[in-house]
Amino acid sequence: MRWFLLVVLMMMGAVSAASAQVGYDPANSPYHDILHGRYLELTAGRILGSGGTIPVGPRDGTAFGARVDFRAKNTIQISFGGWYANTVRNIVDADDSVATRVKPAIPHHLYAGEIALQFNLTGGKTWHDVAPFVGVGLGAVRGQKTPPADTSGYVFGTKLFFAPFVGGRLMLGQRAFLKLEAKAYFWSLKYPVSYTEEPSKQPGTGDVINAVNVSGRRSQYVPVPALNLGFGYAF
Repeated sequence: MRWFLLVVLMMMGAVSAASAQVGYDPANSPYHDILHGRYLELTAGRILGSGGTIPVGPRDGTAFGARVDFRAKNTIQISFGGWYANTVRNIVDADDSVATRVKPAIPHHLYAGEIALQFNLTGGKTWHDVAPFVGVGLGAVRGQKTPPADTSGYVFGTKLFFAPFVGGRLMLGQRAFLKLEAKAYFWSLKYPVSYTEEPSKQPGTGDVINAVNVSGRRSQYVPVPALNLGFGYAF
């Protein structure tokens, strides 16, 4: 997550610089008004992560999305949109031996709708044409059906999620911008009962537990980091 912290520090620096706006000659000021408040935005990015402590969650894929941005006030912005991601996940066979139960990764497609609340840290202005922001998204994501090869009963299904983000826009004049955004999706993975049972091919003995889910917890919130690039155009 070092890249996420780096983006946060960059945004903090931009906000600190924004506090020095008073006293600039308007003709030479590094601050410029953002005149438009509605943008159509297209995004492409990369979803990362580990898939959880039991690696059946989606990870490592390319994502594409579209959304509409509405700036309600200089600082507050609301967005509505959706995205698709071509990720992968592992199949974990609960009955197999410990060494071979995690199978190779298979494709796992995700489809999501999302609403986002964004706070523009320099208000309705840019600083050297850069407009930093933070915010949070709320939405629902659906995964493709479980393949027949997964006999353990795990299903990703449909999840609600929240997703804090931080980033910045580089304004290309008044009608267009480029965006860099670091984001982390948080959704819950629910594990089947079979993960808590001893595998038939290598059952545990005595104090040795060979079940997939040693903790016995049936659900776990998993952070899924992502890095996105976007292009927006005013309408």
